[in-house]
Amino acid sequence: MEVFDFLQCLHFAVNDSNYYSSVILKPKQVLCLEAVYLGKDLLAILPTGYGKSIIFHLLPSLLSEKNRRSSSLPQQVLSPVVVVISPLNSLMNDQLRRINTRRDRAAVLSSRKLTDQAGEHTVLDKTNIDDSRLKNASYEFIFAHPEACLSTKQGVALFQSDVYKRAVLAVVIDEAHCILEWGSEFRTDYSQLGMLSAFFPNASLIALTATANKFDRTKIKESLNMKNPFEVIGDADRPNIFYSKVFRQGEEITSYESILMPIAEKLLKLNLTYPITILYLPLKWCGFAYKLFDSILGKEQYFPPDADHIPENRLFAQYHAPQTLAMKEMILCQLTSSSSTVRVVFATVAIGMGVDIPSIREIIHVGPPSSVQQYFQETGRAGRDGLASKAVLYYNNRDISKNRHVGEDMRSYCRIEDQCLRSFLLKYLQCGEPSHEYLGHRCCSFCSMQCLCPDCDQH
Repeated sequence: MEVFDFLQCLHFAVNDSNYYSSVILKPKQVLCLEAVYLGKDLLAILPTGYGKSIIFHLLPSLLSEKNRRSSSLPQQVLSPVVVVISPLNSLMNDQLRRINTRRDRAAVLSSRKLTDQAGEHTVLDKTNIDDSRLKNASYEFIFAHPEACLSTKQGVALFQSDVYKRAVLAVVIDEAHCILEWGSEFRTDYSQLGMLSAFFPNASLIALTATANKFDRTKIKESLNMKNPFEVIGDADRPNIFYSKVFRQGEEITSYESILMPIAEKLLKLNLTYPITILYLPLKWCGFAYKLFDSILGKEQYFPPDADHIPENRLFAQYHAPQTLAMKEMILCQLTSSSSTVRVVFATVAIGMGVDIPSIREIIHVGPPSSVQQYFQETGRAGRDGLASKAVLYYNNRDISKNRHVGEDMRSYCRIEDQCLRSFLLKYLQCGEPSHEYLGHRCCSFCSMQCLCPDCDQH
């Protein structure tokens, strides 16, 4: 009977959604929603592009309908609130774009530093928020940075109020791997998110991420004080992504030019038909790449040819922390549209975490990220639409020397020469062997060299 009630409530939630009314839910999405419906904590490891966001987007309607059908519950809990802890403004803005298609359902809480006579302290930023609705828990979703919840007096007071203790029925930690990557030094509030279980005693805790091995999953559960959570582990393999790595030679400038110039020349030739590409570069080299493309493309960097010479019409862009918020939002808006003028983006790690950019065809790293887990997360942003895509890593011996901030796992990935790159990544993440049919030359650069199929010209 409980399963039948859940399915009826789920049917209502999907139909109540403008954005998802025509979506067919995947089995693991349904399992996750059922676990929260039953009041359980949830840890879900689902691959990039699987659709983790839909799980919490449907929760207010799902839980509201559950409450409506329960005559034993008091009237004041009929409008549940879902709190979503998110690491980046760009990710929260993307979520708002999808959620607020029909009505103003969500608010964003961030924090900022304020200096006064008492010194520097962190305050809650409530820009564009109806304060009355916020205090009365009238928003269905509260998106917040950890710092807004835990490091501001206003945020703590808000979430410890009686109305929020009653109303919040789910707390979502989106991109939960940030607990492990950032919690110890960079953004220490991530290590304190377990406090939210005390703030909201009636809420299910939900941790979502694309990659986490067994050790990582244990650490996440412990950090969040999760109570016997229901675990849903998806297949991390992305068979539509071709992995390759290339040893780059020469001095730094020469090396970068040899990588960037062919891309710029091809972009000049193809303009809007050039496949959308993200180049991950160290910050100092983003500016170098931008100037190089500017010199090669000249006036033809704008499209159409008679277009105004403004960023919205440029074929390439930079995305990193020093950029203005307006510029970053413009780039993401372009990339998430079906008619993006921007085809190549020079970026640091700031771009794309969890943002729904379906048609990225190539991810290029010049220099390895710090860990295999980070690399798998970032390359997973390619081909979210399921079409064939590429992930290329350029590296040299300086990149993987002992004095660089690169883990031994990433050094090993760079050094291997005699095994499948996909298998290495999946084994490290404790995901086993690739579960899909033999990919041959479509798998990785190593398998491509070993493939004997009729399509392989090299044989």
